[in-house]
Amino acid sequence: MASGTMQSEGSTAMTDQLYTTHDISRLLQVDPSTVSKWIDRGILMAFRTPGGHRRVRSTDLRTFLVTHQMPVPEELGSSTVRLLVVDDERPVLDAIKRAFKPHANQVELQTTTSGVEALLLVSEQKPHGMIIDLNMPDIDGIEVCKRIRARKQMEGVRLITMTSNHTPDVVEQSKQAGAVACLPKPLDVTQVMELFRVPLALNTARK
Repeated sequence: MASGTMQSEGSTAMTDQLYTTHDISRLLQVDPSTVSKWIDRGILMAFRTPGGHRRVRSTDLRTFLVTHQMPVPEELGSSTVRLLVVDDERPVLDAIKRAFKPHANQVELQTTTSGVEALLLVSEQKPHGMIIDLNMPDIDGIEVCKRIRARKQMEGVRLITMTSNHTPDVVEQSKQAGAVACLPKPLDVTQVMELFRVPLALNTARK
């Protein structure tokens, strides 16, 4: 059986600058205690230095802001939403890439034909969201969602399922597995954009 293949529609390379809670509070104009609460709740990923001080990587801060539909400051770099799309049918992935092409300045796509590979990629790439086909041969979309939701460090990744068999039962199963929505195939790009509120999430202050 052929193994899953992965393709990226752009580079996500970016210097991982480190921020203190006070840096973030100044950057976002919120109280430092608010930043600490985000970290304590596990929705903003951070680590402690040997001296016990909290530090947040720029990539993790950007993921938090986009996921929670907050403006991304210019100094955090490219304001694109990173999506990982999972479907075992290559023609479906090609069609989705064509549909997203007009939004290339807002959404960066990565694709894979394997649910197993998707579980590896989500840890490595830390996308803001995943679009997962429910019917796949190696591991189905419901199970992919459940395994990702079982990882606390992946809590911020928004999961969206898609299916040709779009029924109320399937929608409910998807949501119980941790998906924010279940969309019918063929995928409507507008619905995906609305779920991420891309224009709001990527709005930056204009001089």
